[in-house]
Amino acid sequence: MFALVEDTVGLASSLDLAALFAMFWLTVVFDVPRTLFLFLAACVALGRRKAPADDAAGDRHKVSIIIAGHNEADSIERCVVSLREQSRPPDEIIVVSDGSTDNMAAVIRDLERRGLVDQAHATDLRAGKSAAMNLARRWVTGDILINVDCDCSFQRHAIRNLLPQFDDPAVGAVSGNILVRNEHASLIATLQSVEYLISMSLAKTAQEMFDQVTCVSGAFSAFRVTALDEVSGVDAGSGEDFDLTLRLRKADWRIGFARDAICYTDVPVKLQALTRQRFRWERDALRLRYRKHGDLMNPLSRTFRFSELVHEIEFIVFHVVAAAALPVYLIWLFATYGDLAPLLLALAFAVSTLLELATFLIAAYVTPEAHGLRLLAYTPAFGLYQGFLMRFVRLGAYLDEWLFNSSARDNYVPAKVQILRRW
Repeated sequence: MFALVEDTVGLASSLDLAALFAMFWLTVVFDVPRTLFLFLAACVALGRRKAPADDAAGDRHKVSIIIAGHNEADSIERCVVSLREQSRPPDEIIVVSDGSTDNMAAVIRDLERRGLVDQAHATDLRAGKSAAMNLARRWVTGDILINVDCDCSFQRHAIRNLLPQFDDPAVGAVSGNILVRNEHASLIATLQSVEYLISMSLAKTAQEMFDQVTCVSGAFSAFRVTALDEVSGVDAGSGEDFDLTLRLRKADWRIGFARDAICYTDVPVKLQALTRQRFRWERDALRLRYRKHGDLMNPLSRTFRFSELVHEIEFIVFHVVAAAALPVYLIWLFATYGDLAPLLLALAFAVSTLLELATFLIAAYVTPEAHGLRLLAYTPAFGLYQGFLMRFVRLGAYLDEWLFNSSARDNYVPAKVQILRRW
């Protein structure tokens, strides 16, 4: 074993840069550019002097909250109380029970009687979150509409910190920052806590700098009501948050991100549940980008924008191609180096883990509210999770959607609603 390690180290140390690149091309091509970009973006973002919180921004807007849920009797009250305890409380809260079969309808009627929600509505049949949001929009009286998930809770200044960006009349929506609440429930949940800190707090900070925020969070996001009405509300189908964001961008609305508007949500605690969730997310991303909104990549389309092409290319390279490249790399590595391949793979994993560690430290520094350093010990496991496990999950989801159009049979949205999707 020691001789094998010595041979591997000797081989790596004897190679020139071109040969090292050939040996570790997966890491060099996909992981190094991502880390460098996030590092540079974080430096620029932190170099900008952060303006003090503008308490007056809340007075310039009337804020309506929509909470649409299905079978959320156990979580809805905690969510509503968290909103009522905000430093800038909402002007109205409208809750819709979307065909719930538990006690949610009775719970929200009780919340209405107690004055915790302004309107409580319940439908007999489930129609999906999009339909429930559009229904609630009928009663909204504010100029800013905030959509939240039932299982969320919020830092005290979350709503206040969402509002200042709407002083720019070009901003149509602002995404809140999502952190994991149940991070200690399991190792899988803890790794997602690290992931959210990087993919939400850090990555969206970088995206906003270049006007490339392409998905307002479905768990916590704010919309200018006039912008929402201009694009005719929320379309039927799954992935409604991503779809709505793309439609707002196509209508030339800017999308913001409020890093200090913190929302906490629960994530799957078992690998099987996580895989189901990510299959749904990734299938929707592929369907919406290349089926429904394929015109974003067509230079002959009237909706084509170079700025939209940028994030489309980024998705292809660093999501689709990066996922497809992993099995190719593994096959090539073992075919080329034989018995040395496992140790070379371990070396590549070590380099990838160092890059993830650097990215995590940047993310933790950018978002001190997350107290991310307590998760530092989990970064080696996160390197394996992000670099290998999630790439295989994404690849499986992309193949499933591209070959079988599986999102059309996703039970996240009722079957009767699936036929209403616009392609």
